[in-house]
Amino acid sequence: MIENNQVINFEDKILKSSLILSSPHSGIYYPDDFFSLLKTDVSELKQIEDSLVDELISGNLDKKNLILKAVWSRSVVDVNRAKNDFNYNDFEPPIEHISSKPTKYSRSGIGVIPIKCGMGENIYNTKLSGELAKKWLDVAWTTYHQTLIELLQKAHTNFGHYILFDFHSMPSTSENLNNKIDIVLGDCHGKSIHPKCIDFFENELSKQGLKVRRNSPYSGGYITEFYGKPKENKHAIQIEINRSIYLNEKTRQKNSNFDNCKLKLNKAINNFEKNKHNLLN
Repeated sequence: MIENNQVINFEDKILKSSLILSSPHSGIYYPDDFFSLLKTDVSELKQIEDSLVDELISGNLDKKNLILKAVWSRSVVDVNRAKNDFNYNDFEPPIEHISSKPTKYSRSGIGVIPIKCGMGENIYNTKLSGELAKKWLDVAWTTYHQTLIELLQKAHTNFGHYILFDFHSMPSTSENLNNKIDIVLGDCHGKSIHPKCIDFFENELSKQGLKVRRNSPYSGGYITEFYGKPKENKHAIQIEINRSIYLNEKTRQKNSNFDNCKLKLNKAINNFEKNKHNLLN
């Protein structure tokens, strides 16, 4: 099994900026022992992946900001959940050496190891063994967060602060998006990033012609909540992008607006980069 921590724009091992980008749900890797356990079709699992988000946010970044990209599919291990966000009884035999602490996500079948797909159907034809589940967690969840922690700590040491932009994509058919929202910014309702930072970034996105909403229906997942500690000069924001503005949601291929959407996001990121010190001081 491969690790879950591809770092983009880090070829020279030099951290050029305190602004780090992440894409925890754009991975497409499935371990070999996954397929024999499947009840649902892989095409159904693709529908909950953040397809092409990593490519959408890379490109013409003035500071060559680091991007941490998950390699594993979120259908296998969801790194935007706590490592103990699972139900003890969902595995047979149970997962050992990790005390479960289920949340609303795992109680709905979409915890750190999802057991249901986007349509609410069971992913597996039987309960996963705790041994296999723990092996997946130890590789996929641990390597992603170890790498993210190392990068953020290095940024905090070098620059006195860090800012994490955690990018995701959202389905256009959500009941909460009937008024055609392009971007949802989540700051855990004002708890994960300095207010001047999110205000500025929201304004930059709006200037690009994007319709932005804050904290509804996505206020920030585990990554935003865990790594966002503004009082310690540690800032994080979750950025949800409406999939219809950059890809065909059925085929998961780029649509005709992909390059335009990428350009707008790059401009907003670059303008934030230029102004971040003034925002934090």
